[in-house]
Amino acid sequence: MNNLTIFNGLERAQFGAALAAGYEAPRDYMTELRTNISLIRDIASQYCQLTLHDMELRVVRTMVFHHFLAKTLQLLPRYINDLKQGRCIEAFHISSGLHRNDNFWLWCDRICSNMEGQEFYDNLKNDINCLKSLLAESEKIQMYCEPVLFERFYFAKKQNYGKDGLRERFEEWMYSNLGCTIEKLRSLQAKVVADALKKDILHFAPEPSQTDTDKVQLDYLKGLLPYNYEMTEGFRVACAQWRQFIHWNDTILIIDYKKYGKYIQNHYYDFSSEQLKVIFELDMKLHLIHEEMARLNPELVDILQPAQAGSLENTALFAPYNTIKRMLTQDWFDEVSTDKEKYTTTWRVEMVSELMKSDIGIVIAEEWQKSNKRQILKGAVMGGLKLAGVVKGSDLSIASAIVGGNVTDSKTFANYMGRGSKGDIANWICDYVKG
Repeated sequence: MNNLTIFNGLERAQFGAALAAGYEAPRDYMTELRTNISLIRDIASQYCQLTLHDMELRVVRTMVFHHFLAKTLQLLPRYINDLKQGRCIEAFHISSGLHRNDNFWLWCDRICSNMEGQEFYDNLKNDINCLKSLLAESEKIQMYCEPVLFERFYFAKKQNYGKDGLRERFEEWMYSNLGCTIEKLRSLQAKVVADALKKDILHFAPEPSQTDTDKVQLDYLKGLLPYNYEMTEGFRVACAQWRQFIHWNDTILIIDYKKYGKYIQNHYYDFSSEQLKVIFELDMKLHLIHEEMARLNPELVDILQPAQAGSLENTALFAPYNTIKRMLTQDWFDEVSTDKEKYTTTWRVEMVSELMKSDIGIVIAEEWQKSNKRQILKGAVMGGLKLAGVVKGSDLSIASAIVGGNVTDSKTFANYMGRGSKGDIANWICDYVKG
């Protein structure tokens, strides 16, 4: 297991303790399990694609396949137990067939038929059947999992995708539009969604009813999109599918990450790498648009904050999220901010939300349960923001603005900032700001 050090001197989080609502530290075996499952699929595929006339070579390849299959069978029961306890949820590269038509089992049948008569044939066949049974069991359990686990899955996968200059392109768009307005942002919001839908990201979503399809107002949508915007065949149906995962609050399009996350988890390995990139970049683009909308209309902040908090409420993640968010949305922040236009209240709330939904956030929540660590964690966040260039000034001056005039408390908090700037919270914040 990779231990995450929040900063020098801070105790390592105890990953074994369960957090509320299924939010728990990453399971130490999951990387190995995902890798093994991908390996046995790849080996089986390669075995069936190559022409091997030498039986000895076939046996060698099969023994390698069986080796990783056996390791997978050792780990899957642990995953199923954690899944039953609501501790984690994953997507694997092969399926028992409940989610997709996987060629893997046909490959396994071929491997078995080739190995008939070999000493290990019965064990191989039994292990393949055991794998199918365990995967079917895990997929059945998923049908009854708490929706929050799918949301957690979505945000965990989102961390694997960089922002690739999205903010820079967005700023270029604002510059070229000669003055940004809510209406222009609404048009951009419509366009980025339409562009994503044209990439067929909802190919596996449930088919909408005729009634739901008829509710799509294409003429209204055309009024928001660029002149002569090309709508692909089936675009209206894709829009109706999209409505299953979103709702509107004022001008803000809000994604239901529990439903959307379940869809993504169910079909994670059905999507192409390009489609996955489109899925997560759409989320980032919408955030930038909403952030600017809130800057132009501060009343929208009240809409965005609950949406950004997502399902953190009623979990162990919410207390640190709420406290750190309150700290960063006070008037003192503008006095030390390096860029008031960029690091707005909305930006700060989103940053805290993303932090708490990350693996680092789970560690923070674990430590937050110890009351003597809370100021230390808040100091680590401020140390990270200073290291990332979001705030300026000495540690002591920033600390005094946060905790008030008490000299001893200010010096203590300044010390926490300095120590915190050397740890994983600070590294995460720096990566977030660079992104």
